[in-house]
Amino acid sequence: MTNFVLVGGTFLGAWAWEKVTPLLELQGHRVVPLTLTGLGDRVHLASAEIDAHTHARDIVNAIGYADLWDVVLVAHSYAGVPATMAANLIPERIARIVYVGAALPVAGRTLHETLPPEVAGVFATITDGWRMKVFTQDFFDTYWPAHGMTPEQLQWLWDRSTEHPMGTYNTPAPDDLAAATALPRLYIWCANDPKPPVSGMPLLQLDSGHWPMISEPAALARILDEAAAG
Repeated sequence: MTNFVLVGGTFLGAWAWEKVTPLLELQGHRVVPLTLTGLGDRVHLASAEIDAHTHARDIVNAIGYADLWDVVLVAHSYAGVPATMAANLIPERIARIVYVGAALPVAGRTLHETLPPEVAGVFATITDGWRMKVFTQDFFDTYWPAHGMTPEQLQWLWDRSTEHPMGTYNTPAPDDLAAATALPRLYIWCANDPKPPVSGMPLLQLDSGHWPMISEPAALARILDEAAAG
């Protein structure tokens, strides 16, 4: 039995793992999907003050208050940044970090600074003050046509997504991430995305778009179950 903590990316909450959670539980694992401050059912807490440290502390507190050890910490997309920061604070509780199409923090730099210029430019067009607006159909058609979701899955995503606090993209990562990067790590490349420049960990390809917990939950759960076994 493994303790899984699942953290979704931009716009997402615990709800995004609705199809993956029971599949892992059927394998006997304990599964804790998280909603970060200002997102999902915690959207009422959204504010300009939320940054990546807030979300890292969400993860640390969730693990600590549940008294979880030997955690497989699964981070999707944006959540790669706060998950790494959290693991850096409590490495003794983390067995492995699994990145799912995730951003990887660069010491001393913000996520916004590490984005390709064309991506940062696109995100700027959907940012309203301190919030990033939820992707529209036109956005998906133009910039993410290979998202891999059916119309029904895409509608399910839209119905639950919430605007994202942009302070999280503008938080410099800690200068020292050695405790996190020393942990066993695995990167799951969602193959419809550009291949990430990953080093220092195994890279596993998953034939899916950027949201495999929605479009390919069984395949993702199978990989996570195998990752738990080491």
